[in-house]
Amino acid sequence: MHSRRSSFSILLILLAFTATAGKLPKAYNALSIYNYFEAKRLFEKELKKQTSGAAYGLSIIYERTDNPFSNIDSAYKYIILSENNYSKLSSKQIQKLKELNVSLHTIDSLKNRIHVKAFEHYKKQNSIVALNKFIDKYITAPECFEAIELRNAMAFTETKSLNTSKDYQKFIQNYPFAKQTEEAQKLYESTLFEESTKNNTLEEFEKFINEHPNNPFTGKAAEAIYTIATKKGDVSSFHAFIKKHPTNPFVEKAWKNLYTTFTADFTTAKLNQFKKEFPDYPFQEQLNQDIVLSEAIMLPIRENEQWGFITPDKKTTIPCVYEWVENFSEGLAECGVNGKAGFINKSGKVIIPFIYDEVELFRQGIAIVRKDGKYSLINKLGATISKHTYTEIAPFSENMAAVSENEKYGYIAITGEQVINPTFNKASDFHEGLAAVELGGQYGYIDSSGQFAIKANFDWADNFNRGISKVKSINKLGLINKKGEFILKCEYDFIGEFAEGLVMVVQEQKYGFANESGEIVIPIQFDFMNNPLKFTNGAVKAIKNKKQGLIDKKGKYITPKEFDAIEPYTEGLAAFEKKEKWGYLDHNNKIQIANSFQKAYPFIDCIAVIVKNDKKGFINKNGKIIIEPIYDDAGSFLDGFCIVNMGNKLGLIDLSGTALIPCEMDEIITLENSLIELLKDNKIAYFDKKSRSVIWKETGF
Repeated sequence: MHSRRSSFSILLILLAFTATAGKLPKAYNALSIYNYFEAKRLFEKELKKQTSGAAYGLSIIYERTDNPFSNIDSAYKYIILSENNYSKLSSKQIQKLKELNVSLHTIDSLKNRIHVKAFEHYKKQNSIVALNKFIDKYITAPECFEAIELRNAMAFTETKSLNTSKDYQKFIQNYPFAKQTEEAQKLYESTLFEESTKNNTLEEFEKFINEHPNNPFTGKAAEAIYTIATKKGDVSSFHAFIKKHPTNPFVEKAWKNLYTTFTADFTTAKLNQFKKEFPDYPFQEQLNQDIVLSEAIMLPIRENEQWGFITPDKKTTIPCVYEWVENFSEGLAECGVNGKAGFINKSGKVIIPFIYDEVELFRQGIAIVRKDGKYSLINKLGATISKHTYTEIAPFSENMAAVSENEKYGYIAITGEQVINPTFNKASDFHEGLAAVELGGQYGYIDSSGQFAIKANFDWADNFNRGISKVKSINKLGLINKKGEFILKCEYDFIGEFAEGLVMVVQEQKYGFANESGEIVIPIQFDFMNNPLKFTNGAVKAIKNKKQGLIDKKGKYITPKEFDAIEPYTEGLAAFEKKEKWGYLDHNNKIQIANSFQKAYPFIDCIAVIVKNDKKGFINKNGKIIIEPIYDDAGSFLDGFCIVNMGNKLGLIDLSGTALIPCEMDEIITLENSLIELLKDNKIAYFDKKSRSVIWKETGF
């Protein structure tokens, strides 16, 4: 609306021409006194003759809001008409219009006011349609830029509320220069991807890549194809993916995972088998290096409080630069740097960076690691394969591991996928396809999908072994099969472990034996001495009235029941005790070795440990002492060598009794390939049984 000052100015000019004016001045005179009807009639009559001046007057009428003719679009129509025709006027006509205060300046000033009013008028309607009308009609108005931005913003908001790829595409087509177009393009691409793959099927992702090769989400689709196709995480799925999708960017990852999976134990035989079965493996040079390294024996050594590795030929292959090291497993060894753990390979190359607070050995190509108080899984590429972190991850069993999160237990697969959500109070390992779990104070068994295969009706449940498991109810034990059916009802105080098809069962301090069908084949009649018993070589001890004998699987005595103690036959002889002396009995119940020992142990490889004067030695099957009883303790001979104890120190002897390593060691650990690790006063050394010599020792050993 124009100001009172401008209206008053027009009024003074028009009054000066009242007496002598023609129709146009009369029209302005009528306008000056707000006689809009008369002014409009006169302006319209003069519109053809004096177009610029009459149109200007009509524009004023339509621009004002104090008359019934107010219409901002009409005001704009006539101000443009006035402006366009002004340039056609002669100097004399221009001068006459100036006398009526009509000039390019006043025309432009009115046009600008009309622009502002028109914009406010259409803006108040708050619609895309209204703003488009303004933009179409007032294309030269400065406000048109603001109107376009406002229109685009409204259109984009509306498009986002619809959130479909078609609507985003329509926005881009309709408003190609909008500042929201870039975002709309991104949203179009993402929603197109989501719509095209809403069911997350392999076919959808393949079709998406084929139909939209330039969409930036093709990479995500390619990853999804890899994930779905290799979900099982086995060799066949990785290889099938490689053959079917040779251009997929995850083919290299598939090859490496195939290699890691196939050669999980990193043995030379397995590596050579891989090379033979997969001649198209793209990393042959690395494979050949791994084959060579797989044959190398690496021994941890310490120098100046730093750790490294040495080979048995005394050639140091990995310098002593680590705070700690562990033995190699599946081609990798844990090492420590600055208090953090990582892994190196046998060439000394860092494979897994030193970023973890704790790591466990690699098994089946997977290692459990801890970082910032949480556990996760990594593969040999160093990639975290578990999608979550946990407060606990148990070792894998049947490719499943129990995990703990928020004090609840679930399971993850060896691929790292969480396959059973953490909902249980306790969870055990999977055995024979089932795992015992506790929920609501009761135990049952779930399958690998997390569904209860056997309802949680027990106070406790053991793992299945050969289709049978122990369960407890009301403080009594029983046996069930994998259908949850009782083989033995929960009526027993103790149940042992199956051996040779039979299991010890105890009631009221008496024991007998049941078979795998739940039949009590040996009556519960013998005295239970809180010592679990199981059949060995077809026999087990029977105890009654403090006397012992051996019985067979039918419960029939095969030895006299007159011994103070007796052990089952091993290598044809049974150790027995009578009158506080031990000897050996044959299958004919004939004493083959007189009971003259303080204690006698079973024969292993024709040699048995015996005790005399509280010391242990060795006899042969003739009863001859082949190694004098001078040791406080002795193990069994293995490959012709035995670890012995004297004065709480360990040593190593051979079959002749020769001390290869004096009893001065704090610890002796048998390693592979005839090697033995020795520990004395916190110093280490390595002994080779073949050469019967120390091949390396730490300074001060």
